[in-house]
Amino acid sequence: MIVLRNLSRFTPEHRAILADALLADLHRWNAPPQAIAAAERLRQPNAYAVVTGQQAGLLTGPLYSIYKAMGAVIQGRRPDYQFVPVFWIEADDHDFAEASAVGVLDRAGKPAMLRYDDGDPRPLHVGDRVVSQEGLLALAESLRQHLLPTDFSDAAIGLLTDSYRPGETLADGFARAFYAIAGDVPIVLLNSRSAPLKRLAGDLFAAAITERDAAFAALSKSTESLRASGISTPIEPKPGMLFLTHNGERRGLEPQGGEGYRIKGTEEWISEAELRQIAATAPERLSPNVALRPIIQDGILPTTIYIGGPTELAYQRQVNQLYRLFGVEEPTVIPRPFATLIEPKVRRIVEQGRWGIQELLNPAFDPATALMDGQLNDQLHAAAERALALVNDAEQELVGIAGEIDASLKGALGAAATAARKQFDDFSKRLRSALKKREQTEADRLTAAQTLVLPDGALQERFLNPIYFINKFGLDGFRAMLGQLQAGEGLMQLMDL
Repeated sequence: MIVLRNLSRFTPEHRAILADALLADLHRWNAPPQAIAAAERLRQPNAYAVVTGQQAGLLTGPLYSIYKAMGAVIQGRRPDYQFVPVFWIEADDHDFAEASAVGVLDRAGKPAMLRYDDGDPRPLHVGDRVVSQEGLLALAESLRQHLLPTDFSDAAIGLLTDSYRPGETLADGFARAFYAIAGDVPIVLLNSRSAPLKRLAGDLFAAAITERDAAFAALSKSTESLRASGISTPIEPKPGMLFLTHNGERRGLEPQGGEGYRIKGTEEWISEAELRQIAATAPERLSPNVALRPIIQDGILPTTIYIGGPTELAYQRQVNQLYRLFGVEEPTVIPRPFATLIEPKVRRIVEQGRWGIQELLNPAFDPATALMDGQLNDQLHAAAERALALVNDAEQELVGIAGEIDASLKGALGAAATAARKQFDDFSKRLRSALKKREQTEADRLTAAQTLVLPDGALQERFLNPIYFINKFGLDGFRAMLGQLQAGEGLMQLMDL
C-alpha cells in the first residue's frame, strides 16, 4: 500500500527552485518532450515524485540502472495521482572504478570489462569529472575491437561519442546517453551535484552537523535491532555522515570530539562552526554518506515511492530512525524490476527441453559435467571403486604373507599398493576426461548460452551494459525490449530479443 506523505515542506518557492533547476539541466541535455513536461508538473502543489537512482556509470552503467528508471515510469502510471518519475543520478560518489566500467561480451563470446580512464587519480566526485577526449576515444576504440561488428555498430559506438562531450561531466554524459537510449520517456533525470538542489536541503545538512551524535546513536540502535532479528544491515554505523568538497576532491569528515573534524586524506581540520557556515551558505560543498543520502534526496524531492534493489531496500530499513530524527517522512519502498534478456541461441537450447533458464542462471551449473552420460559415469565410478577395493584387499592379504616370509618387504608392498591405487585413480580421471570431451561440442554451446545470461558468474543485468545489446540488435530492438518490462515486484522477468 502506498502512503502519501505530507507535502508541507514543499512550498511553492521550494517547488519553483526544484523545477527551474531540473529544467535548466534537462534543456542543456536536450531531454525529450515528455521529460520536460514531467519536470514542469513538479511545480504543482499535489505532485509527488516516484524516485529511483544509480551512480553515473558510463552509458548508463549496467542494465539494471535503466531497468530501475523504467520501473519508476511504470509505477508513475497512476491516473488518480500526480506522480512524476525521477531518476537520481548519484554524481556525488567518488567511486570512479565502478562508474568507469563497461561490461560486454567480446567477439568470442567471453565476458570483458572495458574501462574509461581520464588519467586523473584524485578522489573527485564522479559528477565533477570532466570528459577526457583522449580517454573517450580510447574507450570507443576498445569497444570497436571487442564488440562483434554489425550493421548497428557505428550507431552504438556513436552513443558514447555523441553523449560524452569535452568540457561536460560524466553526469552530463550519463543523462544524454540515457535519453538517447530510452527515447521520449516521462522521467526526469536529476544531477545530485546541482548546487540549487543542494540548497533545498541546507537545513538537513545543518542537522547532520548539530545532530551528529543523535544520528549515530539512532543508526546504531536500529542496526543492532535488525541484526538481532537476523536481518541484513549493509551500513556500518560511524560517527559523522558528511563529505566535504575540499580542493575539488571529495573528502570524508571524521569527528574529533568537540574539536571539529579531520579532513580525511589530509593534515587539515575544520571546526564545527565553519562546517555549519558551509551548510548555511554553500551546501553544494557537502555531500551525504550512504546513510544520509536518502534523507537528503527526500528532503529535496516530494518522494512518495522509492524503487530500489535488495541492498537499497536493506538501507531503507536501517535508516528509518534517521528519517524521524531529521523530520523527513519515509517513502513507500518497492522492489525494482529484475530482468534477463534471452537471445535466440539461448531460447533454442531451452526449447530442446533438457535444460531450462533456472539451470543456466545457477552459478554452480557446469555444462560439461551436466552433459556427461550419466549411466556411463555411474558405471565408471562403480568400477573405479571396485578396483580400489581389490587393491586394498590384496594389500591386506599380502601383508600377512610377507610377515611370514620377510617382514622387511612390507614397505615395498605398501609402496606398490599406493602406486597401484594412483594408477587406477589416474586412469579413471583419463576416462572421465574422455567422456567429457565426447560431449564437448554440446558443452561449448551450453557454456556460451550460460555466459549470455550469467556473464562471469554475475547476473546479466549487473554485468552487461546496454551498448552490448544495442550493437547486436539495434536501438529500436533494445527499446522494444524495454517496452516489455513490467513492474516485477522483485521477480526475475525473462524477455526475448
